[in-house]
Amino acid sequence: MDLIPVEIPWLMVFHHHCNGVLLFFKIQLMTPALLVFLATGWLEAGLLGNLVPRVVEGNSGRSPQPHQIQKQLNPVASDTVARFDPPDRGAPEGDVVDAAGTRGKCPQDALQPNPPLTVLVPRVTPDARDWAFTVSPRPTFWVYVPETVASEGLFVVRDRQWNDIYRQEVALPESGILELQLPDTVEELALEEDYRWQFAVICPPDGTGAPREVVAQGWVRRVEPTPSLIDQLQQQPERDRPLVYGQNGIWYESLSGLAHQRQATPDDPQLQQRWQDFLESAGLAEFSEFSLVN
Repeated sequence: MDLIPVEIPWLMVFHHHCNGVLLFFKIQLMTPALLVFLATGWLEAGLLGNLVPRVVEGNSGRSPQPHQIQKQLNPVASDTVARFDPPDRGAPEGDVVDAAGTRGKCPQDALQPNPPLTVLVPRVTPDARDWAFTVSPRPTFWVYVPETVASEGLFVVRDRQWNDIYRQEVALPESGILELQLPDTVEELALEEDYRWQFAVICPPDGTGAPREVVAQGWVRRVEPTPSLIDQLQQQPERDRPLVYGQNGIWYESLSGLAHQRQATPDDPQLQQRWQDFLESAGLAEFSEFSLVN
């Protein structure tokens, strides 16, 4: 077979735009068939892939739009998504009252608050409203307190028999999301037991005999962390552990972890976005812009 000297202009000078290196190809002694074979191989191997984006499969043969290419190059790992996945276990039986938010207000308050006094518990499933898991023997609770003339609040945790586990008067902030902690002196919550927790705004007397309390409430059940949850937590840095709790249906630790991170670094845009995404996934999007107060 005779070897035919061939010069191909588009192969003689090839500018590689990705790394700025000017590559020179000069082909002198090749058969036409060999040239076709090599050119096909180069294209299939992706030597020119940095310059020519591939067609997105399943998109009717059309070339990808810029946002589609960016999504392929920068996929978001599932463990970095802030969301709440409700557990597949039943809510408390009996007199579960849908009272996470109440429409009441103190008589002295000029306007009906919107949103009203609200305990922060998930609102994602109608049969498990106001109810969520914790793995802590003494979890932290959060409640949104709207602007009010009242200066006092009352935090109460009760068992199913309506016995007080904890009762504490609380000074109210001007407005915002208030953190409520169970001290170490309080008896630990029992495993697989349901507890009702309530927060009341104590209205000042007005001489009319009108109700002096505005109350919101939720439920909590302490569960044992699963081996899978423990393993996931050990594999993640401290910053991402609240996400692990949320993706495993553990509400109170996920909410508290994200809230504490927001308090520590309020200007961190990633933490701001996580806080917003998490509350939105739990049906609480309207509370993401309110301040966290102690």
